[in-house]
Amino acid sequence: MALPQETARATGPGRGEVLAAIVMGGLGVTQVVAMPLLATLIAGAFEVEGAGSGLVGLANLLGTALGSLVVTVWLKRLPFRLTAILSALLACTAQLGVAFMPGFNGAVLMEALSGVGAGVLLALSAAIVGASANPDRGFAFILTLQAIVAVMVLLAIPALGWGASFLPVAAFLAGLQALLIPVSFALGRNPMPATPPGVAEAEASAFHPAVLLKAAAYFIFSAAVGVLWVFSGVLGSMAGLADGLIGQALAVGNIAAIAGSLLAAIITSRFGRIGPVLAVCLTLALSVMLLTAHMGLVRFYAASSLFLFAWGGGLPLLMGIVAEVDPTERITSLLPVLAFAGMGVGPALVSLVPAAHGLFQQVSLTTMGLTGLAFALFAVAHIRWRVPVPGQTFEGGM
Repeated sequence: MALPQETARATGPGRGEVLAAIVMGGLGVTQVVAMPLLATLIAGAFEVEGAGSGLVGLANLLGTALGSLVVTVWLKRLPFRLTAILSALLACTAQLGVAFMPGFNGAVLMEALSGVGAGVLLALSAAIVGASANPDRGFAFILTLQAIVAVMVLLAIPALGWGASFLPVAAFLAGLQALLIPVSFALGRNPMPATPPGVAEAEASAFHPAVLLKAAAYFIFSAAVGVLWVFSGVLGSMAGLADGLIGQALAVGNIAAIAGSLLAAIITSRFGRIGPVLAVCLTLALSVMLLTAHMGLVRFYAASSLFLFAWGGGLPLLMGIVAEVDPTERITSLLPVLAFAGMGVGPALVSLVPAAHGLFQQVSLTTMGLTGLAFALFAVAHIRWRVPVPGQTFEGGM
């Protein structure tokens, strides 16, 4: 990893393959961003109440994790084009198949299979972009496309899911994922570069401390933004804001997320690493400080826009940072799943703060604690271990 750009272009994925990987990463997340509405619709279509909808989301997440794990284990041996085509077929046919299942258990199984296909696509996307000459920019474009897809999906599902039939929603989601079948033809058999000459086997390990610590920072940062994503609406309601106004504020915040991702694509690594990561973490901390019991609508708009801006800019920045110290791309291919897992774990940690503090302070302390820990892990890894170049070792100072 961390080869000079001309060398990386010669040995890594081509421009067409990187573009295809960006589209795969953007559309591959369709099910995940749809899940808050999708799980409820599926449970309702099969007349399942209570925790049943949670099983749908859990099945999809476990399937996504399994698909990504397959790519991580067999990354260097997979025929990328064939794997992507088959995975896109699995994702869209299984998603469509949910509407034709006679029972709820079959629908849950189909959702899990659909997640497997999506997980493979997301992991392939992350690995290819991570091996490119400018991974920061590629990841930023992926996050931008994901935000656009999220807005489309969350607007379309309520319009399509008004009747007793789940088929219109399933067909819409499957249609989006079917677009990845022709996109997959742009991939080569396996565009991953071999380990550069002069880089020792120990340096090319996915389990080097620099790789693991920066991946952990990415996971913990995802947990921090997950706290705000889950609880921002709740806190807005507790402050007396109407649900419609809260939804509008979060929609505007998604525009800020797109702006953050595009900014990350522009700056890439030209300002170093410590400064941009610190700026993202401080922005996230500032946003949670604005969420108070007496806040008005303008303040809620500001808080939502700030934390989504930090989210949109921070994730691609940290993904690029992991990719540049991961010579194998194995950990990089797991980053999409690490993000989803972090977003699931983060909200659960809020309950560890004593309830006597009140929910506003619970959310604030959890978010700032996770943000501080993420930056500390990144800083330790960045200062202690340099990025390797051919002929040098992984060890070193600044």
